[in-house]
This record gives sequence, structure tokens and C-alpha cells, in this order.
Amino acid sequence: MRKMVLCVMLLSVTFAQNIVADSDSTKPIALDAVEVLANNTSITNGMFLRNAEPSDVVSKTELEQFNHTDIHRIVGRIPGVYISEEDGLGLRPNIGVRGTGSSRMEKLNVMEDGIIIAPAPYASPAAYYSPTAGRMESIEVRKGSTQIKHGPFTTGGSLNYISTPIPMTQHNSVSLDVGSFGKTVLHAKSGNTMGKFGYLVELFNDQTDGFKELDGGGDTGYTKLDFMTKLRYAFSDAHALEFKYSMTDEISNETYLGLSEADYSDNPLRRYRATALDEMDADHSQVTLSYAIKLADNMSIAVVGYSNDFARNWYKLNKVNGQKLSMIAKPSDAAFGDFYLLMNAQDSADDAYRIKANNREYYSSGIQAVLNVRTDGGHDIQAGMRIHSDEMDRFQWEDRYGMQSGKLVMTTAATPGSDSNRIDSAEASALYVEDRFSVGDMIITAGARYEEITVMRDDWGKTDPDRSEVPTDRKHTMTVLVPGFSVEYPLSDTQSISLGIHKGFAPPGPGTSGVTDEAVDPETSMNTELGFKTNEGLNSMEFTYFMNNYDNLLGADTAAAGSGTDALYNGGAVDVSGFELYLRRMLMDNGSVQMPVELALTKTNAEFQESFDSDFFGDVSKGDKLAYVPETLMSLNLGLNVGKTETNISVKHTSEMRATPGSGKIEGTNKIDAQVLVDLGMSYALQDNIKLNVGIKNLMDDDGVVGRRPYGARPSMPRSFSLGVDYTF
Repeated sequence: MRKMVLCVMLLSVTFAQNIVADSDSTKPIALDAVEVLANNTSITNGMFLRNAEPSDVVSKTELEQFNHTDIHRIVGRIPGVYISEEDGLGLRPNIGVRGTGSSRMEKLNVMEDGIIIAPAPYASPAAYYSPTAGRMESIEVRKGSTQIKHGPFTTGGSLNYISTPIPMTQHNSVSLDVGSFGKTVLHAKSGNTMGKFGYLVELFNDQTDGFKELDGGGDTGYTKLDFMTKLRYAFSDAHALEFKYSMTDEISNETYLGLSEADYSDNPLRRYRATALDEMDADHSQVTLSYAIKLADNMSIAVVGYSNDFARNWYKLNKVNGQKLSMIAKPSDAAFGDFYLLMNAQDSADDAYRIKANNREYYSSGIQAVLNVRTDGGHDIQAGMRIHSDEMDRFQWEDRYGMQSGKLVMTTAATPGSDSNRIDSAEASALYVEDRFSVGDMIITAGARYEEITVMRDDWGKTDPDRSEVPTDRKHTMTVLVPGFSVEYPLSDTQSISLGIHKGFAPPGPGTSGVTDEAVDPETSMNTELGFKTNEGLNSMEFTYFMNNYDNLLGADTAAAGSGTDALYNGGAVDVSGFELYLRRMLMDNGSVQMPVELALTKTNAEFQESFDSDFFGDVSKGDKLAYVPETLMSLNLGLNVGKTETNISVKHTSEMRATPGSGKIEGTNKIDAQVLVDLGMSYALQDNIKLNVGIKNLMDDDGVVGRRPYGARPSMPRSFSLGVDYTF
């Protein structure tokens, strides 16, 4: 690792003199709370989000290069971001940053426009929800000490979806894309600012028949409809109010069950007949009301109140012949034969299949505010607070089915609430302060976040579906102080070095220390980053060496990552280290032809520092590698712009990964294959307001195993094609 770091640093310095960028991704998002009215974004974005680094933003221009609707493909071009594919379509994102767990994004602060949007980030962070990536203006990942103020997860980073802003002039647009597997995407927007009033109305509809081949035939795709509106009123040049409402309706025919190793080798796209009824029905809505006021030239305040509702019922195969779906990866087990015969049976005994209504409702609401003051002494101070509450109401049941002439028929209907029946809730109050100032040539940013969190659980078990009895209850309160600072020192007008140190923290849910028989502690770590960057206008290069030293790793036994008990486990000390390299330059620019190139490279070493035996992590020895953390990530984007034609090709390489912790050679069902995904995007400006698009995803048709959770081998989407048109009027 050290030799590799030295080689890359030398390469970085060599490139540093010639780097050229041609993208608005290097433009900082940092904007004054009220000046933002004239800069095409939310009135409070600049207050809650500042210090965006060039390599951490996928800009509007870059999103339009490929028109991805899969968040995995979008963030894959950012260094230090790890993904684990599950459905091949990006519906169930699994994203981690700098070695944090990627399962269900449970270790990230998931935000939209700087407002926390995960369904229940404190009470139940591992929830299958992500804002619709295809309708976003840009995507941002915040890493290191710059993101401690967002919380509650501060080890890896924050994922921020930036929605379409209210336009400053009349804007109407419609785009339509059609492609392989019945893929259709319709995106329409209309908005304007007229004096003091501005508005935006946006509709996004994304649907596909799916690429998996269900035994006996059937739809394996989804339909997803998004609607958003924003209204803004500027009382004066000094203060304004903005209202936002968004809703998402999703029906997806997706399953938890993958394939056996043998079946994957025969046909990676196969899906078993036993999953024919699997379906997710989900609805999400968000309301925010934001207010920004400029009290003086050097002082402003932004306040936002928010409310999120998310209801989902994933009706999915849960057991077959009494066995858990994890049996699909255990062909040597004595029960495997009877289990496997039912995967594509024409007939079966009654009650052979148990299909679970994984029904949940989530609520979250809160208010956050920030005061920004710039002093005559050169201090730029932010002080903020957030008061938040959230809840997950789990009300589930398990129907039983038999197979009759190749069709699943219900043979025993369950009583709703008879499988899992509980409410997990949380209340949190957070305060932070951050000061940016200069000492000589050094720029110092220092701050701290204090948070008090109370998590609770009321559990009615499986015998009280009416909730008429007194539930068992748990309650636990924890407090944490998360400090962090960074120092940046300029080597020249265009080059600088930096050091950042901050504390990492991840709160456990209601199954925490003090309320269970087994003590479970919060996750804590100390995180350090050393950086070198060059930035000349829009030209950029950045190298970062990072070290995340966990005192105590936290794991959750969710159905997606384990056996589904939802128990929490501690993994002890873990060291994660590596480097990120980001380069952007122009290979050619002669006035008529441009050839930009962008490279993101990440190397990671993630090891347990203690030996232990755990129901969740397994039998771990000191030095074992973490699961689902690849050693190498590489993303290369090449462009060719000639006249009205733009062509972009993306090459994304992910080295092989482990499905469970271990050391040595990765073999058998523990191996997740190395992957190379090549995507192509082309556009032609037919007129100033009409653009035609052509896209090819997975050009080389890579068909390796890209994931093994939950339950079996899983493919990426095979080669697919798309055609589109964008019309602005």
C-alpha cells in the first residue's frame, strides 16, 4: 500500500501542472442564504451545504452525459464511494463511503437539498428508500471532517440529492427516453420567477419490464412516478420563503431471492417461479418550508421545517418448505434438495411457501436552523441546531401458499400483525458550531457537533395483532460530542495541502446497550485525511490519503445483510485505510474538437484488529478483511465533443470482494466477481432547443456475480440500449 501511495503521489504531481477541467462539477455549491435567490437553487442550500469539493459532486452536465436513473452508476464516478448491487436497477441502493458498510446505506446521512430524508435515520436507518436519482439536478457526496454537522452518521459521509431549482426565467422542458426491457422515462418541468414569486412543477415517470427471466413468464420490472413542486416568495432582497412538496409512488416486482451457484452459471438472468408474487408497494411524501433572512451584510439565518412519510409493503417470499431463503447458497445441506425442488415446481403441498407482508410505515419530522456570521477579524462562523423525531411502525404477517399448475395459490391467510408488530421511535436534538478562519497562510476549519439521542421500542410480539395489551418496551438515551477540524495550507496560488481529523459516530437503534441482555455500544472511530490538490479555475486534481480507525464497529442483522433478526452486534476494532485520486484534464482542445478525461481511483485496505466469534460477523480472526469492501475502484470517463455532437464513454472497474470476512484467496460462494462496466452516451443538438440522445449500458455485457445479499448470486443489468429526445420551450 505504501509503495502504491508513493507512485500515485508522483503521478499526481506530474499531472498537476497540466490539469484542465471542463465541467461545472468544480463549481462550489456554497452560496449565501439570500444571494442564492439569484443563483438558481434553494434559498437555504448554501447555509446547510458549503465547502463542496470538486471531486465530490456529479453535476447536471455530468448527469446528462449518460442520463442514468441508477444511483449506483451515478456515484460510481466519485472516489471513495463503494456500492453493492442488489437488483441491477438501482432501486435498492447499497452505498458506503471510505469503507463504511454499504448495506441499505445505513451508515450514510441521506439528504435531499441538505434536509435529512431517510425514512427513520435514528430509529431504523437500514430502510429501503432512496430519492429518485433520475429527477435530480446534481448529486453530492460529503466526506471527512466537512460533514460532521449533518449527523448522526459521521464516519464515512453524507449523500445529498440536489433537486431541480426554481428557474429565474421561464422554463418548460420535456424529455422522453425509451430503451431495452421496456424502459421508458418521461421527465417534464415547468417553472418561472415573476418578480417576487417563483414556482416549479416537475413530473418524472420511470418504468421498465425488467431484465430478469421469471420461470413461467412475468414482469420483473417497476413503475415509479415522482411529482414535485416548489413555490417561493421573496418579501424583499433580504428575506424569502420557500415551500416544497414531493411525492413518489413505486410498484416494483422485485425479490429477495438470488440464484444458486449452478443456476447462475447456466443463466444469470433467471428468476425462480417461487418468487412470482414478490412485489414492493411504496409511497413517499415530503413537505418542507424554508425561510432565509439576511440580518446584515455579514449575518444571515436559514430555517427549515420538514416532514417525511414513507409507507411500504414488500410482499415477498420468505420461507420455502420451512427453510430460510439463505438455503439457496447451501447445496451441501441435507434440506437443500427438498427446498430446491420447490423453486420451479408445478405443484406442491399446501402451505409449502410462506410469503411475508413486510409492511412498515415510517414518519420523520423536525426543524433545523443555522446562523452564519462573518466577523471583521476574518472568522466565518456557522452555528446550527436540529430537533428531530422519527418512527418506524412495523405491522407484518406471513401468508402461506401452495403451487397449483405452476401458479402460487394462497392456502392459509394470516392475520395482519401476527408476524412482527412493533414501533421503533427516536428523538434527537443536535447542536453544532463551525468556524473557518485564517492564521497566516493557513485556512483552519474547526467545529463540533453535540447530539442527544433517545431510542425507544414498543413491541406487541406475534400474539397481539390488535395491540390491545401493554407492549414490552425499551428505552435508551445516549449523548455524543463529535469534534473535527481541518487545516489547509497553500503551496502556491493553485496548489495546497491539507489535514483533517474528526470523530466518527453511528448510533445503534432501539436494541441498544442497557435494554437488551447483550450490551451493544455505539460505533465510534477516529478518522484522519491528508490531501494534496490543485485547482486552477475549473481545473482540478485531488489526492487524499484516509485512515478510519474504529474503536467499535457496529453491525445490524437485517434481512438484507444477515438472517433478519434485526439484532445489533459489535465488531471491535477495525482499521480502514487507503487513498483517493481524482484527475480531470483536457487531452485536446483546438476550438472545434475537445477531448476531456476524468479519472477516479480508490485503493482500500480494511481489516479487523481483533479476533472474536459473532452470530452476525461470524468467526473472525485478527487481520481478516471486511466483507463488501473492494481493494480497488477505478472510474474513467472519456469525452469527445465535435460541433453539435457529444460522446462520452465510462469505464468502471471494481475488484473482487468478499461476501463474508476472511483472509487469503476468495473462493466459491464467498466471492463477488471483479466487474468492468462500460457505458456509452451520445447526444446531438438538432436545434438549440432539441437534443437527441443514444445510450448503451454495460457495453461489454459483463455477467459476473455482483452481489450475494440478500440470499444468492445476483447479476448486473445486461447490455441495454436507449434512445431519447429533450425538448425545451
